[in-house]
Amino acid sequence: MKNLEGIVKKGLCIGCGICAYSEEIGKTVYSEKRDQFIPLITKENKRDELAYNICPGKGYNIIEESEILFKSAKYDLELGRVFDQYAAFSNDKQILERASSGGIMSHIAIFLLESKTVDRVLTTQFSYEGEPRTVCILAKSREEILQSQGSKYCPVDLSNAIREIKNNDYCVAIIGTPCQIAGIRNIQKIDQSFNKNIFITIANFCGGFKSYNNIRLIAKRKGIKSNKIKFFRFRGNGQPGSMLIEETTGKKIELPYPKYVGLNGISKHLRCHLCVDATGELADLACGDAWLPRFLEDINPWSVLITRNEKADDLVKRMRESNMITTQSISLEDIKKSQHENINSKKVRQKSRYYLYKILGFTLPSFDGGYHENKIKIWTEIKVYTKHKIKSLLEKLHLFQLVYKIVIK
Repeated sequence: MKNLEGIVKKGLCIGCGICAYSEEIGKTVYSEKRDQFIPLITKENKRDELAYNICPGKGYNIIEESEILFKSAKYDLELGRVFDQYAAFSNDKQILERASSGGIMSHIAIFLLESKTVDRVLTTQFSYEGEPRTVCILAKSREEILQSQGSKYCPVDLSNAIREIKNNDYCVAIIGTPCQIAGIRNIQKIDQSFNKNIFITIANFCGGFKSYNNIRLIAKRKGIKSNKIKFFRFRGNGQPGSMLIEETTGKKIELPYPKYVGLNGISKHLRCHLCVDATGELADLACGDAWLPRFLEDINPWSVLITRNEKADDLVKRMRESNMITTQSISLEDIKKSQHENINSKKVRQKSRYYLYKILGFTLPSFDGGYHENKIKIWTEIKVYTKHKIKSLLEKLHLFQLVYKIVIK
């Protein structure tokens, strides 16, 4: 894996489009084989050193980089560097109406725009030209942020937005996944003008994503043609929220989260299985769900929030003092409990998974740690890996639904 072509061939490309910052690559193209966007690689540019260096798919120095970025924050192996932490929710009813949980990231984005702190916010919407596809925009209004609400558990290509930031003198806030933020940081290290453009980076806690085929199959199994979808969301309408699919005919399907996850045998992206970044450790501010009984049983939908530097923390305090958001103290241990499944997968089990995947011949991303150096428990990983492979095989043989119904019964 010595160049960008190798990253794609080894299945570590996440389709983020960060490499399109390089003039040599310049754009991405949709790959039917991988069901995501990949860099447009030619004979001339496949060894482009710049594109390779800024690619987060190959891994990144998660400990070293976070130490450089957030010197004043204390390091925690499972959460990254922490300046302060909160449980929080937006006090804006319109924001909460579409939010998956506390609406914090959306409200921060709107506050930054309306206070003229930033000119644009990089965020993601769905486009419905053909099948649903994500599209990154540089939002400049409350309405555009509201239209971007909701989790995107599928590939997201930032390439057009990255080039727009590069070619304009915008002050920008970036909302993205942990790996996307890592790619942004890679660009900032080599381009001072781009670095000056970025006011703040905001990451969602992330457990990984699946290909677009996941949307296609869920829609099909609920009697909806994917090329007739006029609205789609993975989560929204409260906590834990629900998936909503609307067809151009007027037909609507709403599925509770997370029950729809088992509707097909599609597994997460390979690179997501091999990721150690659960909470956006290179982002100034990171946000996730408050999966704890005291919050889930509350009338308000709560999020958990980690600030990693004084700038991010001041932003939270300003919004709280202006009564835009409500916050509550929360311990690091409670945040870990609220994210137990994801942290267990990415931090506790990762060494054993790496051991197995290396034996199986997979190329691994390179991290400078960021996960537990514990005793290898290979049997657990063999069982999980086998389960994924069986589900995938059943899906290919068109037997998954039948077997799933029998198992559920």
